[in-house]
Amino acid sequence: MEPIIATPRLRLTLVTEAKRGSPEFEWLHELRSNEKVTWWSLVGQSKSFEDTDKFVKGCLPNNESEEKMYKVVYAVHQLLGSGIGNGDGELQSEQQTQEPTRFIGLVNLYSLSDNRLALPEHLTLPAAAAKTTLTLELAYQFLPIAWGKGYAAESVEAVFEACKRALSFWTPFSKVYVQAIVNGGNPASLRVMQKTRMEEKGIYEWTGRVWLAGGWREKDDLHIFGAHLLE
Repeated sequence: MEPIIATPRLRLTLVTEAKRGSPEFEWLHELRSNEKVTWWSLVGQSKSFEDTDKFVKGCLPNNESEEKMYKVVYAVHQLLGSGIGNGDGELQSEQQTQEPTRFIGLVNLYSLSDNRLALPEHLTLPAAAAKTTLTLELAYQFLPIAWGKGYAAESVEAVFEACKRALSFWTPFSKVYVQAIVNGGNPASLRVMQKTRMEEKGIYEWTGRVWLAGGWREKDDLHIFGAHLLE
């Protein structure tokens, strides 16, 4: 995957490790320790560096894992200067590198695990297609200073385009499908999805018991979105 992705307003940096004391760890801890950011996160808010360590371990690629897991993580930085895009809608790389930035969020894609939510076929891929297609799940989190400005949708689309260019990364798969699950109680995230290429497949009525959004929840409407990145 590309180490840096440029958009007119943002610079996205590929994160492959986040050791204690590194800028990457500081970015992730700032994000994960923010109560508003993690309000709709099943993992929950980081109360300590140890909590962020656990998040890092689950979020970032692990070369020691025996099973092949695809994980793509980009830290999103807002450009604070007055950069102007070129005719292709991208900033000149030299100019963008010199611009001051601030960390505002994270976009990540990961292949589905065995404990994933089992969805009916009409909300995801048919069983026959799923055998030859890599399915990824999309997640994104942004600091409150970045809310309401379109940065999330801009970042997600930039990552999607980078994924389409990285054909060899997905070997042996030649087909890649991405899905996202958004709680109906999170209208801001629903708006992000509606601004991207993701298509809403339908609503899954979930039942169970989980601590989320400040309380125990036993029933939720989950909006399922999906799109083919490679087909």
